[in-house]
Amino acid sequence: MVGHNEMTPVELRNGRYYKREDLYRNDKYGVNGAKFRACRHLFQKAVDEGATAVVSASSVLSPQAAMAGVLAEEFGIDCTLVLGATKETTAPKHVSVAIALEAGASMNLDSKVAYNPVIQQKGNLLSKELGAWQLPYGITTPADAPADEVEAFLEVGGAQVCNLPEEIETLVIPFGSGNTATGVLYGLSQFTTPHALKRVVLVGVGPDRLQWMRSRLDYVGIAMDKLPFEIEHLPLHGWYADYADKMPETADGIVMHPTYEGKVVRFLNESSFPWWDARDGKTCMWIVGGPIG
Repeated sequence: MVGHNEMTPVELRNGRYYKREDLYRNDKYGVNGAKFRACRHLFQKAVDEGATAVVSASSVLSPQAAMAGVLAEEFGIDCTLVLGATKETTAPKHVSVAIALEAGASMNLDSKVAYNPVIQQKGNLLSKELGAWQLPYGITTPADAPADEVEAFLEVGGAQVCNLPEEIETLVIPFGSGNTATGVLYGLSQFTTPHALKRVVLVGVGPDRLQWMRSRLDYVGIAMDKLPFEIEHLPLHGWYADYADKMPETADGIVMHPTYEGKVVRFLNESSFPWWDARDGKTCMWIVGGPIG
């Protein structure tokens, strides 16, 4: 595992760079990625403020369950997973839940539906009942968090831009919840921007989060339109692949996450964008995370 405050590497493979955030990982369970780092930041803050237990409400398919369980074990606090429309015998068949249970988490299966607002409400009620901290869904700061708290959250992932090679002209980022991409843009505005950078390409694997990103950056005083490079949005959700679809792919020997990077790589390979096909050492793909387990 790359240390908490260390840079994950940027690797040049066959003429294309890859930012390896998937190498930020827990070696025991294989949980990894930029969201894992962000989740650690939220856990640290909660524990520093006195949390002794955490409640995490998410789909059985979400990596949030595994991250919550693994970090609860690491921080020495109790963890309860709120899951919907599943059973004690079937929930552990999903890898994220199985990892969390192995790390010592317990399950609350009272919700008969998996509709996210319902299980989030159940998580909120349960956290109050247990006197526990609720991990925000999507692993981000609460919507009403003050600007300095949001900025501290963005800095955690944003600092990872500092070892991007200066010759990069195109930076490709999978765009799901938008938290990692927003952190990267924050980092490019605050820490360093490669001299040659011309464009950041956001490949949307879920519902459109572009306006959310814009407002998030505005909230911490960054105007997206004033950044010194173009931002291109290539939405895939709803026509190329739905969010829940899985597309296993391997690129230059790196196994991609089938829900996120797998879709991005397959789409870019099929689309033949000149900057993607050139393999001239001027394009970098930001790997947000890899498969867990």
